[in-house]
Amino acid sequence: MLYKLFLREQLLYFCDKLNITMIEVKTDTIVKHYKNQKIKIERKVLEISKSEILHFLNKEEFNSHCRNACPNHNRKWTCPPNCPNFEDYSKSYSKIQLFLFVTSTKQFDFLSQEECSLEAYNFTKEELQNDLRINEPIDGKMIAANSCEICTTCSIIKGKSCYFPVKMRYNLVAFGFNIGKILTDLFKHELKWAAKNIIPEYVSSVGAILKK
Repeated sequence: MLYKLFLREQLLYFCDKLNITMIEVKTDTIVKHYKNQKIKIERKVLEISKSEILHFLNKEEFNSHCRNACPNHNRKWTCPPNCPNFEDYSKSYSKIQLFLFVTSTKQFDFLSQEECSLEAYNFTKEELQNDLRINEPIDGKMIAANSCEICTTCSIIKGKSCYFPVKMRYNLVAFGFNIGKILTDLFKHELKWAAKNIIPEYVSSVGAILKK
């Protein structure tokens, strides 16, 4: 059980009754291209024990949000209620590496106001997905930044098993993690949301890799 968290420079410290766990947040900037524009993405990575991420897991609460608001609910094998229990799924792994990509929406101001936020988010999400795929070790398992997009229409709609079970990956939201709290507590980062006629200062996307 985690009790307190404090930040000193780029090091996070979890305090429990017995000891202190030091967590280093590694930050760098990568440059990608979108429609002939150079886009800078802030990339943050940290690694913790799998037991520490369980503090942010509440499947019942967050799967209910999917059930009540998401059009993908029960329409993809990677979405609730089809996503497995995280503790069962991750039982072979002892660590989890978290990846946060953050992109300023000002870099997309060449787009219309209607397009800006969504295009910035989709771009950031896809770049994170690519990064996760590249960094997924042979003995590890990627946890995606979004629901599966391998197939245009998921085979579940036709009552069939997944066409690509080896390639399929679940995501943190589907498992029932509190993404907002993961970002504020572990990365000291606040989620920003788009709204009608409002473009957020930045967009964020988060994923992970389970490791032995």
